[in-house]
Amino acid sequence: MLQFYEKRSWRGALKSWWVVGILGFVCLFLLWVVFDRYSIERDMAARRLEAEAHVVELEVRREHIKDKVEYLGSERGMEAEMRRNFDVAQPGEQVVIIVDEEKKDSEVTPLQPIADTPPWYIFWR
Repeated sequence: MLQFYEKRSWRGALKSWWVVGILGFVCLFLLWVVFDRYSIERDMAARRLEAEAHVVELEVRREHIKDKVEYLGSERGMEAEMRRNFDVAQPGEQVVIIVDEEKKDSEVTPLQPIADTPPWYIFWR
């Protein structure tokens, strides 16, 4: 009979509102911690995708720069850049510079003054 009362006393203690309240508080705390970790994981996944896209972009840029360095390292590339930047020619070549004619009606018209408008209207216009 003593064992029956011992089981009953444990059941009564576990079903008391103090124990249920503490267990409920612990469950809510664990729920909050799990949700916080989940939101951090989602944020990190988004950042990871962003970083991977940036890495791909940098790889493409690296290949482009590598190709340009190889082109400029060759004699043909150096000559093309010199011709483009400095207007030089090899012996026996002539440089032709084409200049467009100026337009005759390139007259600048002044802005019309604002007549009798209050300053607050000019700001919001």
